[in-house]
Amino acid sequence: MPSYIKLLDRRLSALAILHFFLGIIISSRKDVATFWGLAIFFYGFLHIIRYSNRNDEASIFASYLVGMEVALRVVGASVIWEYGKYSTVFLLVTGMVIENLKFLRINVLSLTYFACLLPAIGIMPEVPLSSLRRMISGNLSGPLCLFISFLYFRNRNFSHNNITNVFKCLSFPIISLIGLIFIRAPSIENISFSSEANFQLSAGFGPNQVSTVLGLPLIIVALSKIFNLKFFSKPIFDYAFVSISLGLALLTFARGGVMAPVITFIFLYIISGRIKSYRFNYKEIFYLVLVIVGLVYFSSSFTKGMIDKRYSNLTSLVNPEQGTISGRAKIMAIDFEIFRNNLLMGVGPGGGHAERLMYGYGKAVASHSEFTRMLAEHGLFGLISLISILLLFYNEYRKRVDYNRIFLAGMSMFAILTMFHSAFRIALPGFIYGLSYVVLTFRSR
Repeated sequence: MPSYIKLLDRRLSALAILHFFLGIIISSRKDVATFWGLAIFFYGFLHIIRYSNRNDEASIFASYLVGMEVALRVVGASVIWEYGKYSTVFLLVTGMVIENLKFLRINVLSLTYFACLLPAIGIMPEVPLSSLRRMISGNLSGPLCLFISFLYFRNRNFSHNNITNVFKCLSFPIISLIGLIFIRAPSIENISFSSEANFQLSAGFGPNQVSTVLGLPLIIVALSKIFNLKFFSKPIFDYAFVSISLGLALLTFARGGVMAPVITFIFLYIISGRIKSYRFNYKEIFYLVLVIVGLVYFSSSFTKGMIDKRYSNLTSLVNPEQGTISGRAKIMAIDFEIFRNNLLMGVGPGGGHAERLMYGYGKAVASHSEFTRMLAEHGLFGLISLISILLLFYNEYRKRVDYNRIFLAGMSMFAILTMFHSAFRIALPGFIYGLSYVVLTFRSR
């Protein structure tokens, strides 16, 4: 057994502490962060080759890189912007190739999803080659990550150890991100809150991306409790992890990164309760509910009610020009208008950025919703692509039973909600969506 798997099994708490301090170190040393990011990639690649992916090294190291992506961006590591997506794709493809593609299951709907996003490349605007490359990369690397993740994970058997190792490797870089936030946060008396997203508690980086990653531990721990998986050695550490990560996500004032995991958590509870052959662990989930309620109360008190006002603005979606959702509702409305005027092919991947200015947004801006972006920039092909991915989930959900149905529903829901509010800014939603299609082989309790 490789040494890193032994460490994941026996030294989880020590690794968590190490990653927290690593986050503190890279806060002022982007060269260390760069080495960290590149070293994990090459170390993972060599282990995939050495062990022929027998221990599912591809998913283990890819999950680590997915969790690491935002931390590298926060400190400005010297890697390409889409490093998380491309490195994930490369490791998963390497894993499939070295296995002679024996797990590859090309599905017509998944192939349709990605193929329908390609024709719009032919109508890209006349811009310098470097800008063209960035537009294509920025808008299609996310769907590519989802497509490759789906090919790698669909119908792949996962044991307790497989899924636990992936969860742990997703979590370690998040702990480093927490360390980054703690070291960069101002003293309590200097923290100020307003009706806008809070950069002070997101390490000075985009609160939307930071909160998206910080919301993931709620889903990881919830699924671990539902499936009776051992995460940290003691349950109190699980709840502490969720409390810190979700608490910080709340204090970034970026609502999508909090609402997506909380809605998914509620959805998991409903789905699990409807499966009669599955015995639900109500006590463990009740503790998580207490954590969420406690965090809501604490954040309201800590921010002197400002976070209440921030979330109450969600009720006024009908007037996005007056402070609601930072204009995202208006961006979505503009995307539909672009779609109506460019019905067949859209305006090309990345083309909507400038078009939204022309349609009255006030400035050139990227879409926050992957689904309206697909319509605006890919036209009817984007609509077909969107329908394909939704049908894909529906068909697979009908086939699954017991805990596999719970896992598919929960992980897919989180990924879809994340794509709805944050598009494919990071690799996380595409990877999580693909991961949801594994076949869990352990027994239900």
